[in-house]
Amino acid sequence: MQNSSGVSGHDWLIRASPRMARPDAAACPTHQRTAMRPLLIAEPPVPFRPDPREQFAFGPLFTALDLWEHANWPVERVREELRSTRGPFRGWGAPVHPAHLAWTAHALERYVTARTQEQAAAIKAGLPPTAPVEQPWTWRTRRTDTPDPRGARQYEHTLWGRMYASADGTVRDLWLPSMGRAKTGRPDAELAAVAQVMAHGAPTPRRKARTEPPPTATDDRPLPGLVRVFDFGCADGSMVKLLSEGPTEARQRFADDAAPAFLAAATGTGARPGESCVDCKAIASCTDLKRAPQLWGGRPPALVRQRRSVSAWDLRLHAECPAQYHLVRRLHLNDLSTEDRGAQRGRAVDAWLNAQHDQRPVCGCRDREVPDLAAIRARTGLDDSSAHEAVGMLAEHRLLCPLNGLGADEKVLAQHRVTAYLPELDVVVLAVPDLVYTHRGRWIWRETKTSTRPLWERQSLLRTYPQLALAVLLFHAGALGDDPRRSWVELEHLREGHGESRLETIDPGRAENVDEARTVIAELAQPLLDDTTYEPRAGRHCHGCQARAWCRPGTAYVTDHPRPGSPEAQAPAQGGIPAHG
Repeated sequence: MQNSSGVSGHDWLIRASPRMARPDAAACPTHQRTAMRPLLIAEPPVPFRPDPREQFAFGPLFTALDLWEHANWPVERVREELRSTRGPFRGWGAPVHPAHLAWTAHALERYVTARTQEQAAAIKAGLPPTAPVEQPWTWRTRRTDTPDPRGARQYEHTLWGRMYASADGTVRDLWLPSMGRAKTGRPDAELAAVAQVMAHGAPTPRRKARTEPPPTATDDRPLPGLVRVFDFGCADGSMVKLLSEGPTEARQRFADDAAPAFLAAATGTGARPGESCVDCKAIASCTDLKRAPQLWGGRPPALVRQRRSVSAWDLRLHAECPAQYHLVRRLHLNDLSTEDRGAQRGRAVDAWLNAQHDQRPVCGCRDREVPDLAAIRARTGLDDSSAHEAVGMLAEHRLLCPLNGLGADEKVLAQHRVTAYLPELDVVVLAVPDLVYTHRGRWIWRETKTSTRPLWERQSLLRTYPQLALAVLLFHAGALGDDPRRSWVELEHLREGHGESRLETIDPGRAENVDEARTVIAELAQPLLDDTTYEPRAGRHCHGCQARAWCRPGTAYVTDHPRPGSPEAQAPAQGGIPAHG
């Protein structure tokens, strides 16, 4: 069947993962609704396109854990397998980046330690030991002949993570990995969905994504008396127990928290362009998503890839170091290192301004009191020096605030997502300006930057800040307003000293600005789109890279070029990481 949302197939099966119950204000209702119906496919169909590098951070880790838990490999043998891998790990998936393999070895060792310690504590407390479960649990209803009000005849609730059960079936455990530290809490609806599947689901053989499930419901085997959920931090080996309850409590929790969330996701209407567009099956017929063909004149890469997103931050990070882009932006590896002072201060100033600009009714910052040093420190956690700089920058902003004197009927959007689709590249462009607002029928895009240094005059603003170049192109393409000649792009450059800040404007209606913006973005985007290896490019940025702990060239650079006062400058090198470079 063909339906109005641009997909074809059958919609009688609704499959829900706990992630679907997680609140997400940016999620697109149409994407969620179609994603929950696995027998619907994109129309026209989109063929599978393999990635040149593994894109799922936990994929190699789960393969490594399978070897330890199901194939009974010693941990050191698994680590040696990771060290010797060049390409896909154990032949599964796409080739794995060397630093990704190093991260996997790091996470594996910590997981084994945490799991072993938890089991020892559980046994000491009188609980039976739990063993790995090979087939994931699924809770499935019986298929009916008559569809319900949502058009569904069968529901299937799935689970993800590392699953364990006692030999007598009385205890079931689930371990959920997190990239950094263990999460101390997850949304109530998500935990309720997890608990329900753990308590009432059954081991289920894996099958292809669009294969119909059997018509029978989950079997009637005895229910476990206790289900427990743990969160595990891959970066530091931390572990937190999130849930421990019986099947009766799980069923009530599901009815109270998860069921309403799933109902909203399964019946949502309308579109909200953004990150959801990357995986959306209905993108071909979506009229809310702005098409911007030839936005910068890019050419399709030689290797056709799955649809992906691109932002100005992606472009800058890839230009700085392709490995950092892949490891931090795409895989979200996190070594829990602290941001430098400048980044912390800039984030604090942005957060303060966003909160002020988002208040209604609209009020210019000229009419607000500048926060004092104590207030900034209490709210942001900055040290005295950084807090003092932030107060000075916020004082400077009072004079430059675009909301000063703005009419009550004007539109003001803080952190508003602007999205465009490039069909010839199958790329979704994402931008989140600090502020967009109207002034007498003109749309204005404001970016705010904090710095202790003045603007560098020897390079154009569009090259210094590619997000301004992207803003020019998006205005020119009509992503905000239909007439770029009635628009402005602004840069508010905040410094601490009185009168040191500047406000610069760029006209997106001028041909020379559009041409320069296309050149800037094309020079950044084409290498990113063509890249298939994401090789490291060592430099000063290695000091702040959240994946450096697993990158041999980055570690070597920081050892050879220590910053004054850094640990590397105080002690001799301790050797490289025990993995790839």
